[in-house]
Amino acid sequence: MENALFFPIDIPYDIVYRNNSPEYPVGPHAHNGAEIYITLTALPDVLLGDQVFAVPADTMIIIPPFCVHQLFHETGIVYERYVLNIRDSWLKSALFDPSQLPPCLLPDNQPLLIDLSSPKSKSFKKKLTDYFRQLIMLSNTTSPHGLSVFFEMLAIITDHVQKLGNAYHALPVSAPQKKVNGIISYIQEHIREEIHISDLAGHFYLNPDYLARLFKKHAHVSLGHYLTLQKITTAQELLREGHSVASVAEELGYSSYAYFFKSFQKITGISPSRYRSQYSAYHSSD
Repeated sequence: MENALFFPIDIPYDIVYRNNSPEYPVGPHAHNGAEIYITLTALPDVLLGDQVFAVPADTMIIIPPFCVHQLFHETGIVYERYVLNIRDSWLKSALFDPSQLPPCLLPDNQPLLIDLSSPKSKSFKKKLTDYFRQLIMLSNTTSPHGLSVFFEMLAIITDHVQKLGNAYHALPVSAPQKKVNGIISYIQEHIREEIHISDLAGHFYLNPDYLARLFKKHAHVSLGHYLTLQKITTAQELLREGHSVASVAEELGYSSYAYFFKSFQKITGISPSRYRSQYSAYHSSD
């Protein structure tokens, strides 16, 4: 029996098709698992990792775990999309060799955008949307047939990504978006320091109020909330590496442990110590 293959009984993924106008904006966020997002509607201001840019219709976006992103944000606009969120804990327990997946499905990798409107992707898009429709119709995602369809879809995505190599399609970036991208890059480079808007304004030779308005206009989130989100995302990474909660709070420039605790729980829904015990490869006490 030592060669037997066992799958966990947890739900492996959440999958939906939507063609509607959101009732409320979706703010920047990150997931523990990877997300595959097919947009059939053009998206003017996408926040993805360290970039803000426009994404044309018929684009597949593969978002790795713990990547901060915001894909749509306007109420009153109809967005057509397929969304697949893969449960990271399920995938790791179901696969003996996760390295066989596209790297962009794994943590600490860059997101990937694939143009589904190009001639090279025409047949791939049809197969991909067929698999999405099948998975959406299946009521029991843990059935043998459901798992078979799920892994077949991952296989064609892997194959297509490997064939494309680094052939990503160019994305339009406006001059204001370039400024916002510079601000985001600075934040990520200095995320383990205490950052104030005045620091950013001085670095970019901009008025603090103008900088805050510019960021909010194109990232669709306040600069203060974005800073907190990136710090907590970095905290998750450090906790997964086995760092103690106290050392993470200190390393990220939090003068108050209580404030770090409150911010972490507000963003993730659980305490930093519980997160560490669930996701860290090390289980030594803090």
